[in-house]
Amino acid sequence: MAKLKVGIIGSGFIAEHHCYSYSLLPNIEIVGMSSLIEDQAKKLMKKFGILGEPLKDYKELLKLNCDVVSVCLPNFLHKDITIDVLNSGKHALVEKPLARNVAEGAEMLDTEKSANRKIFYCENNMYAPTFSKVKEVIDDGSLGKIYMGRGKEQHSGPHSSWFYKKEKAGGGALLDLGIHDIACLVWYLGCDVKEVFCQIKTIIPDRNDFGKCEVEDNAVGVLYFENDAQIVIEESWTAPGGYDMRFELFGTNGQIKVAPTFSNLISVYSEKGYGYAVEKASTTAGWTFPVPAEAWSFGYPQEIKHFVDCILNNKKPLTDGKYGQKILNIVETMYKSAESRKIEEVTNK
Repeated sequence: MAKLKVGIIGSGFIAEHHCYSYSLLPNIEIVGMSSLIEDQAKKLMKKFGILGEPLKDYKELLKLNCDVVSVCLPNFLHKDITIDVLNSGKHALVEKPLARNVAEGAEMLDTEKSANRKIFYCENNMYAPTFSKVKEVIDDGSLGKIYMGRGKEQHSGPHSSWFYKKEKAGGGALLDLGIHDIACLVWYLGCDVKEVFCQIKTIIPDRNDFGKCEVEDNAVGVLYFENDAQIVIEESWTAPGGYDMRFELFGTNGQIKVAPTFSNLISVYSEKGYGYAVEKASTTAGWTFPVPAEAWSFGYPQEIKHFVDCILNNKKPLTDGKYGQKILNIVETMYKSAESRKIEEVTNK
């Protein structure tokens, strides 16, 4: 069996998901990790049996003999580091969003072409078992023509200060959470978004240790699709109680509702609380709804397995760089709508 050698840049929450996902595959060897947070990286490397020491300069990682690099970094680092990864002769797995804006994404796609390497766009929700089942039901024609729906993601806010800074993040809840919903909805309906309308607000500007929130922490938008469907999305960084995500889609022959979080698959009541329920849940006292096998439920191992198969067998991935750029373009048009307070046309860029 052909073996793929992997490098990882970053050592945070997403990097751990990547390490775990790679560790499940027999044809993968993680050859190194680069991170500015040495202690964090060492713990991750020990946990997953990655040999050597963490490298502070990611360019040293790019000198290693590997085939692909996972870019698990803040948004403002995506463009330059992905371009360096591609130019070093390696494929790049890039976490959402592809970049802070469409212009940065275009530079990345240009380098992908000139370097003859591939960008694999990490949109884990499209690989999650529950959301994959939704796609299967839709493609079977069970719902008829979808004409209306709703997508929603919410939690109390990210746990890193860079998310709240406009220059580093590029945007707030819409770019962080809404991009998930839009990626799935375009996939579900199988057609493009032609127009959008959006409103954004900052409800909690003071984020304590994280400083001032310079971006929106709430967003509501409407996506108008080419098939005349209109879908509302709601995104929030101000909702306590843990990570919540769901879709409701209505068709001429049926409807479907999906919610892998806050479901009744497992319900727990505890007076004193317990270890862990779901991402962003600040307490486990009272009634909670823990997500079993969280990484698997949210699609990370399935996503990585798919990308590895695509690399080894030269297949087109479900989510490539162009798909990431398409979704980023829709989000950017929604920000334009929030500023103009008008419905805006989504044009190809």
